[in-house]
Amino acid sequence: MKALQPYAGCFNIWARIMKNIYVGINFGMLWFSMGGPSEATAQPANQLTPVPIQSVTIEDSFWSPKRKVWQEVTIPDCFDKFEKDRGGALNNFDRVRDGKLDGHAGPPWYDGLIYEMIRGSSDFLAAHPDAALERRIDGYIARIAAAQDRDTNGYLNTWTQLEHPNQRWGLNGGNDGSQHEMYNVGALCEAAVHYYQATGKTSLLEVAVKLANYTCDQIGPAPKYELVPNHAIAEEAFGNLYLFFGEHPELKRQMPVTVDERRYLDLAQYWVEARGHRRKDQPSYGAYNQDHQPVLAQASIEGHAVRAALLAAGVSALAGINGREDYRAAAIRLWENMNDKKTYITGGIGATAEGEAFAKDYLLPNDGYLETCGAVGAAFFDRNLNLLTGDARYLDALERELYNGALAGVSLAGDTYTYVNPLEAANGNSRWAWHGCPCCPPMFLKLMGAMPGYIYSRDKTGIDVNLFVGSKANVPLAGQTVRLRQTTGYPWNGDVTITIDSAEAGEFDLRLRIPGWAQGRASPDDLYQASNRPLSDAVHLQVNGKPVEKPEISHGYAVLRRRWKTGDVVQMTLDMPVQLITANPNVEADKSWIALMRGPIVYCFEGADNGAGIQNLIIPPGTDFTPEYRRNLLGGVTVLNGIATAVLETGKNQVTSVPFKVTATPYYANANRGTCPMQVWMPESEQTAKPQRQE
Repeated sequence: MKALQPYAGCFNIWARIMKNIYVGINFGMLWFSMGGPSEATAQPANQLTPVPIQSVTIEDSFWSPKRKVWQEVTIPDCFDKFEKDRGGALNNFDRVRDGKLDGHAGPPWYDGLIYEMIRGSSDFLAAHPDAALERRIDGYIARIAAAQDRDTNGYLNTWTQLEHPNQRWGLNGGNDGSQHEMYNVGALCEAAVHYYQATGKTSLLEVAVKLANYTCDQIGPAPKYELVPNHAIAEEAFGNLYLFFGEHPELKRQMPVTVDERRYLDLAQYWVEARGHRRKDQPSYGAYNQDHQPVLAQASIEGHAVRAALLAAGVSALAGINGREDYRAAAIRLWENMNDKKTYITGGIGATAEGEAFAKDYLLPNDGYLETCGAVGAAFFDRNLNLLTGDARYLDALERELYNGALAGVSLAGDTYTYVNPLEAANGNSRWAWHGCPCCPPMFLKLMGAMPGYIYSRDKTGIDVNLFVGSKANVPLAGQTVRLRQTTGYPWNGDVTITIDSAEAGEFDLRLRIPGWAQGRASPDDLYQASNRPLSDAVHLQVNGKPVEKPEISHGYAVLRRRWKTGDVVQMTLDMPVQLITANPNVEADKSWIALMRGPIVYCFEGADNGAGIQNLIIPPGTDFTPEYRRNLLGGVTVLNGIATAVLETGKNQVTSVPFKVTATPYYANANRGTCPMQVWMPESEQTAKPQRQE
């Protein structure tokens, strides 16, 4: 794996991209031949409606302590470091306010990272109000608004204004591949909506609307500037801004400019559909930026993994808004390629440091890149497709990211981070206090801040229990409010209890997700399988103490349909054997190797538990592992203990094998006990082990 430089893959990659200019048909001609963007059909935004953060209270032994650390330690730590980094990211807004030139602190996309921090923090505020944090963010918003006031059009992008004021949108010799202007705009719109939802304050929303309107004035089909974002996020953000004002028409009167929300949706669709076509104002960025062919015709997910996942998340969100089958089909096609052929067992994506990109199908080296932001972007994509389709397989993938690929990105103490998350590190995978491109902590906080809103969803017929997290929820359904309470020991055990705390007499469906790992498959695809996974009888359901025989299973949910009343209790038990996972034979890196899972947790072997020479260990077929909960280890985890085999070099060309006690710990907690060797996939035979010299 390449050593990370201060801006590894995040700043100068665009210079290499220009070597592969893609020439397509003239998009302006195509756009007008199609009559412009298709009209959105009248329908609900998504098939499923999420139960929002404000209606869910998390009371969970696994998640509650972590969320407390993230709100009390991680958010302040990140804001403190952004304030000080290279002159201070927030000071950029002050310099624009004061009419200064040059002196921009940090990379060009720093505005966007501040906005992402505000969005993530807003969701934590929505779940757990914090007056001091709210005052801090209000202070930032005042500085952002003051900077915007310098421009009569509402334009705001501090790097361009301070360093290259004549190169707005990457024009006149500029390059949005580095300027990230549309990414910054999208991140601002996200932050503004989430902050309003958390606090009811419109100050940041006013800033976002002015800039969104100016963006709509400037960008689109000719005669406007024909431009697409070099870094996706604005596509979904503008679609959601359209939905937001549709749901809050009263707020239009409070805005400083006229709001015509349809313009936001039109531009979001333009940004999707203009890719893969020649644009008069911008060269193509090729597959790196999903610009090598029209998005709705792409057969596989390509290029920069984070950008690709966020673009696909935008396509799936827009499919829920515009009702277009081509958007829906494209999103599902891209997801299936990603999950069936390009996703690591932890949910990580992006195999190669070159371009922080997807590799070809099944090329998944264990020392791969796996940027934390990639797992987060994939999780957003998963969640949007679940809302769009009602299919639980997307939640299986989301769960994999939540408990493994994304959760690994922040230390247990909450103040050190990872940019990359390989599955093997012979010399250890260390965490950093800060980074030249600190994009991962804000993305992490966006996902974990939003997570309470992922636990439950609903439609006209019932309620979905998507994630197993101890919580209370108030769910509007058919004119009443159903109050649910979930208690669970997940992920360390498979006991889940749902109590109906309050419900008027009425029939509705209560749908409980049956995880793919629990019965019938080890993951939401055929990429990873367990030889000992149960095909049946591993899920046990009871209602008010009576077993449910052969429950209806629909789209990955067990459907319980009855006339529910206050005090009803549903109990679900998921068997949690230790599963020895093998990869698809096409994954060359993992041939004759195994990995361990128990429930949703992927395990690894660290030198802290198994000595410095873990590369000489093998896990023969049939090895038994025993779960053991250790309250005082790594914040409280279940470890897996077993007897493996150590391969020792006793002399020249002579090796011997001896039994060796091993302990596997959750992958998400790796690199929390200093720098030491770590490995997820382990060899099954001596032929693939690296013997350790016996002194």
